[in-house]
Amino acid sequence: MKQQDIKKAVEEYLELKGLPKTPALTFEDVTIVDLYSEIPSRSSIENTRGYLTKDIYLETPICSSNMDTVTEHQMAIAMARLGGIGFIHQFLPIEKRKKEIEMVKRADSGIIEKPLTVTPDTTLKQAKELMAAYKISSLLVVDENKKLAGILANRDYNFETDDSKKVGVLMKKTGLITAPPRTNPEKAKQILFKHKIEKLPLIDKRGFIKGLITTKDLAKVTKFPKASRDKKGHLLVGATVGIANDILGEIEELLKAGTDVILVDTARGNSSRLVEVLKRIRRRFGKKLPLVAGNVDTADGVLTLIQAGVDGIKAGIGGGSACKTRMGPGVGVPYITAIAECYAIASKFNIPLMSDGGIKNSSDLAKILVAGADTAMMGGLLAGTEETPGKPFYEDGEKWKIYRGSASIEFQMSRIDRDERENFIRTPEGVPKRVKYKGEVANVVEELIGHLNSAMSYVGAWTLKEFRKKGTFRWQTLAGYEEGKPHDVL
Repeated sequence: MKQQDIKKAVEEYLELKGLPKTPALTFEDVTIVDLYSEIPSRSSIENTRGYLTKDIYLETPICSSNMDTVTEHQMAIAMARLGGIGFIHQFLPIEKRKKEIEMVKRADSGIIEKPLTVTPDTTLKQAKELMAAYKISSLLVVDENKKLAGILANRDYNFETDDSKKVGVLMKKTGLITAPPRTNPEKAKQILFKHKIEKLPLIDKRGFIKGLITTKDLAKVTKFPKASRDKKGHLLVGATVGIANDILGEIEELLKAGTDVILVDTARGNSSRLVEVLKRIRRRFGKKLPLVAGNVDTADGVLTLIQAGVDGIKAGIGGGSACKTRMGPGVGVPYITAIAECYAIASKFNIPLMSDGGIKNSSDLAKILVAGADTAMMGGLLAGTEETPGKPFYEDGEKWKIYRGSASIEFQMSRIDRDERENFIRTPEGVPKRVKYKGEVANVVEELIGHLNSAMSYVGAWTLKEFRKKGTFRWQTLAGYEEGKPHDVL
């Protein structure tokens, strides 16, 4: 696109949304205009589907941020079950990142394609350590030919006090109930119920293990109907990489572990360095790799990343609750205007936008989706939930957890301590903070989606696509914003 075409597209879209060319506006500067609606109640709305890439959609348009105090496997599992997705952060050694991905993919699925196994000579101690690492309670046992020899279940070792005993002595090895590899979930349910068992190994005619179906996994498929899953029924999970010399090797390892989408994350997305990295990725892995990159906050930045071959764009600079890029370098476009300008160009190429940062409450989520985002990445709003990394602590009589920006001094020091970066500290652009413990992340997401449904009903939109098309803004003064808050009546 030529510059005049970019400018025209942006101006036309801003006018359509009721936004000015200048100044740039943020959440508190606007309110969504309500329209005539035929939707009887917010509970009538069932479709809040947003696209992460051109081919990956989320029933719940929320992504947990790739921050070390927000997303590891616990958060990624919870988000995927709720219909969103989590991005495992890049600040772990590659082997640990792979394990985090694997734990998400094993969490619940119709069929576990590569079940964990041990041999009869494995000690009970070794088996327990493996089960603890992957948070499971049983293991398949294979002989020297890699064929099924038995099953070590909780009942086989629960009261055993000698951890030096061999698995072969403890396991069940006769009367094993198995099924052929192509057994579907419904048939598996019948077999599991008939024989009153919880594990069903899938075995080929030669005795080799081709998969495993469990009652817990089948129950979870029913329990979480909106869960984000791949074609084989595994939970979706994203993996993050930074711009490093070994990025291609890291991506290859993360794909082997089962990641569904790669996020290339850097503070300055509109840069020649990122463009070169993205082109290297495409040359190595082709066009089929789902690839999201960012961050950018202008129409030019969006076009740069699209031309470099991305499938999704992470948009927004400096608006995160633990970020101070706006106060330090002084860079960043206020979010409503930034997302609207980015969408004006991204929509021309059918590339979805992920808004990153700045979401403080459910009204902000609704506004950013009207502005043009397909999904919203959140860090601070999800911080302090049970599923975030780190243990809660008590202070001032209340329960807290730690949340910090990825450019804070404290985070940089932690990476030095883990030998993950050279021994120097750059000028910080993030801050650490304590946040009140919020309980399970499902409670936060439920409130966000409930209010989003309400906003959609006010606009008369049954889907997010319709919400974005119909929704417009009206400017409001600070007094108008304050008026909208709960307040005392004298």
